[in-house]
Amino acid sequence: MTVLLKLVNEPDIPVEADVITPNQFAGKSVREIRKMPVYQGNKTLMLDEFFEVSGKTASTPDETKIEIEGNLRRVKYIGHKMNGGKIEIRGDVGMYLGSQMQAGRIHVHGSVGEWAATEMSGGNIQIEGDAGDFLCAGLRGSVEGMKGGRVYVAGEVGREMASHMRRGFIAVKGNVGEMAAARMQGGTIIVMGNISTRVGVQATRGMILILGTIEKVIPTFRFSGISQREFTTYYLRYLKKRRSDFIEEYSAEDRWLKFQGDFAEGRPFAEIYVLEKNNESIVKEVSSL
Repeated sequence: MTVLLKLVNEPDIPVEADVITPNQFAGKSVREIRKMPVYQGNKTLMLDEFFEVSGKTASTPDETKIEIEGNLRRVKYIGHKMNGGKIEIRGDVGMYLGSQMQAGRIHVHGSVGEWAATEMSGGNIQIEGDAGDFLCAGLRGSVEGMKGGRVYVAGEVGREMASHMRRGFIAVKGNVGEMAAARMQGGTIIVMGNISTRVGVQATRGMILILGTIEKVIPTFRFSGISQREFTTYYLRYLKKRRSDFIEEYSAEDRWLKFQGDFAEGRPFAEIYVLEKNNESIVKEVSSL
């Protein structure tokens, strides 16, 4: 069953709408959904003050699909703690999309604001535009970021992506800002584009594959050789099977530069793999060692 939400009153002040999830809508009538609370500043308002609500509901989250239309840049927390079902958004969306998500699918035909998929533990998020800062990160004061699930971004991502990441899979077609995978403790990241500085600072586990260029590898990561890596081809096949638009072609003959760290943390089990043919400056740097 599908519930349709159309933004008819675009907010001037951000609205917190964590009620927009299949687990909150399941078992309720359309009339009940219209009267669910959202928060704007110090006011408690009803969902239908901003959205036109129609469609049919289902009895369980897994049977519930929510379709949303409009410029949702000032609507926050959509999909918060989502544990099943599907949300499809046609337009841009605000902060905290899919935060603490546990299961289900979110597909955004647009860009998302900061803190999307924070502390996500399961499910699948597809973002066809860009993602803001702190994608899949841990919230301030937390030592746990993404703990499971999969996130795909067709555009670019801001700074501090996947900080404190423990498990899960992230693929980015575009470029990524600075301090990606800071304090990473597990999981896998594939970046098809270029990536900025300070990748993996204080990371202790996890794997990062970079097919574009990397500005510089931090000195506390140790270079450990150039070679062909069979498992990198496995991950690229995995990505191509699920998002063929992210990667046009790859070769099992490609050579990769491996860096291991962060040795400053005393647990240097994080790995960064950099595609040799796209990183001549890094090749020259490690060749002089």
